[in-house]
Amino acid sequence: MMKKSIAVLGSSGFVGSAIVNEIQEQGTYNVLPIGRSDDAKAIIAKADYIIHSANPAARFFAKNNPEADFKESIEKTYAFKQLVKGKKFILISSISARTQLDTVYGRNRRACECIVDDGHSLIVRLGPMFGGNKKVGALHDILRNDSVFVSEKTRYAFVNVAYNAKKIIDLINNQGLIELGAKNSIELGELKSILGSNSEFKGFDDTQIALNPQSDAPDISEVIDYAKSIQTNSTL
Repeated sequence: MMKKSIAVLGSSGFVGSAIVNEIQEQGTYNVLPIGRSDDAKAIIAKADYIIHSANPAARFFAKNNPEADFKESIEKTYAFKQLVKGKKFILISSISARTQLDTVYGRNRRACECIVDDGHSLIVRLGPMFGGNKKVGALHDILRNDSVFVSEKTRYAFVNVAYNAKKIIDLINNQGLIELGAKNSIELGELKSILGSNSEFKGFDDTQIALNPQSDAPDISEVIDYAKSIQTNSTL
């Protein structure tokens, strides 16, 4: 029986590359990576599933460049959805689409969800992650003793990007909306204390916790173990 194919938009990004790796490791599907310079229309035409993980993840960029974020997220999501022509479409979104509707980033990510929410597509909201080649974000700011631009009361349900990639492929035939994250969460101030960091916190409460996490969702202790391993290996 011929394998079905999955096209991955944003295949070289943090989440996209993890998805590509997961597909290759599972071996159940063929993977068709799509980068910025590729002919998305031609590749999508060959695919059975299309995963859109190409939306920018930079919230502060969106705040300072709302027009650019609109073009890179909403306009491109609409264009990609038109190319799908009834095939299964999976949008990689953000928990910010629920928790940050007072921001450009959150509103634009929610708008992207509305574009693809046709009763057949799957929308996967992701929260804070670690692993892969990620070297930015609150966790790494704390590890580097840098300022963290959210409140120390912020609670994150960090998960390894590899876990999210696996769940996305495992759930690829589902439809509707799911949120992925750890089964519990940690305050950033507590994480700072555990890691012995000197970081200062400046900003709002950015709590992002997945609603109804998966039954196999990992424990938040995994991010602590990961962070301590980075400290030991000095790979900040």
